[in-house]
Amino acid sequence: MKLFSPFSLAIILISFGCSSTYSQEITIKNTLNIERIDELVCIPITKIDTRVLNKELTPIIYDNNSRAIPFQLEDINDDGEWDQLIFVTNFKPGEVKKIHYNVIEKSKTPSFQKATDIHFGVGNSRANISEVQYYNRINDPRLAPQKKIFQMEGPAWENDKVGFRMYFDPRNGIDIFGKTTSNLTLSTVGILGDYHTKESWGMDILKVGNSLGAGAIAIQLKDSLYRITGKNGAAFKVIEEGPIKASFEINYVNDKIHKIPIQTKHKVSIYKGQWYYKSEIYLSGITSEMKLVAGIANLKPNTMHIKKGEDNVSMYSFGKQSENGDHLGMALILNKDVYYTHGTIQKKETGITNTHYVVFNSENKIPLSYYFLSGWEASDSKFKSEEGFSKEIETILQKLANPIVVEYE
Repeated sequence: MKLFSPFSLAIILISFGCSSTYSQEITIKNTLNIERIDELVCIPITKIDTRVLNKELTPIIYDNNSRAIPFQLEDINDDGEWDQLIFVTNFKPGEVKKIHYNVIEKSKTPSFQKATDIHFGVGNSRANISEVQYYNRINDPRLAPQKKIFQMEGPAWENDKVGFRMYFDPRNGIDIFGKTTSNLTLSTVGILGDYHTKESWGMDILKVGNSLGAGAIAIQLKDSLYRITGKNGAAFKVIEEGPIKASFEINYVNDKIHKIPIQTKHKVSIYKGQWYYKSEIYLSGITSEMKLVAGIANLKPNTMHIKKGEDNVSMYSFGKQSENGDHLGMALILNKDVYYTHGTIQKKETGITNTHYVVFNSENKIPLSYYFLSGWEASDSKFKSEEGFSKEIETILQKLANPIVVEYE
C-alpha cells in the first residue's frame, strides 16, 4: 500500500469553488447515537467518476464551506495505482453530512499536517543515527560483531494520542509510549535521555520483560506458545505515513516450530485520533494444529476481563500497571468469527511468560486482524478508572460494528 498525496507540516485551507467545473456530492452518515471524533471514512476509487481522472489530475475533497479536508490516497493492492481515498471527520450523534469532491492538477494539491508517523532509527552509534524506510536482519542483531544501534530498539509508530515500538530482534515484543502531547515526538526519543522517565512528551509506560507486551504475536501448538522471532530473517518496510494513517510491515522468514518453517507477515497501521493500532497477520506454513496468539503483558497487578460486542470481542486488563505507577488499561479487540479462546500464562513457555493472551481461529494463508488499545491516565483523565477504560472499549466496539455509511449522488 502506497501513499500518493504529498504532505507537509502545515494545514493549508483553500477554496476550490472555481478550480474546476466538475463536482460530486457525497453523503456521510453516523448511524449511532454517540459522538464520533476523527472518524474514518473510506471512499473506493470505484465510487469516483474516473472519467475525470488521469495522471495529471487528482481528487480533492472539501466541506460545504469550501475548505479542503485532509486525506490520503492508498494503493491497497500494491499495483502502483491508488485504490481508495480516506479521511477523518467529526460527527455529532446521528449526524448526516454532505461533502464534495472535485479534481485538480496534481501540482496544486494542498499540503496537510502529518498526524501519524513511523520511525526506525539505525546507526553505528547514538551520534549518527538516521531514519530508514527499509531494513533487513538475520539472527540476533544484538549479538552481531558489527552490531547496529537501533534508536528505540526497533521501529516505532505514533499518532496524536499514543505511540508504540517493536523490538527488532528475537524478543519481538511490543512496548507502549504513553503521550501527554498531541505532537509527533518519537523521532527525537531514544537518542539522548531516558525514555523510561516521564518527560514533557510522555514516557515508555510498559514493562514487557519476556511477555508478549502490547499485542505481540506467537503461535500456539498444543499446550505451548512459541514466539515469532525472525531469527532466520526479518525485513522491515514503511508503507505509508500521512495526516490520516501510517503503516509498516515486517516479514519473518522460516521461523521453525517443531522443525516446520513458518512464514509470517505482520502489518501494523495507526490512525489519527485513535487510542489503538491495527495488526494484520498472514501466516504461511502452519499446520491445522497451530493457531495465532496475541498477548498483553501481565507483569503488574491488574484485573482481566472479556467483553463481547455486536460483532467483536475484547480481552482487556486494567490496573496501576504503568511504569509511572499509575493506571493503564490495555485491550485486544478482534472479530467474533476469529476468536477461539483466551488464557493467562505465568510459567515459562519457550521464553514467553506473564501474558494474558487470545487464541485465534487460524488457517494457513488466511489473513487475520485485531486491534490493540492503550489507555493511560496521564494521557486522558477518562483512563483513571476501570469504568472509563471499559466505556472506551464499548464505544470502539460499537464504532467498529457500525462504520460510517457513505452514499453517492
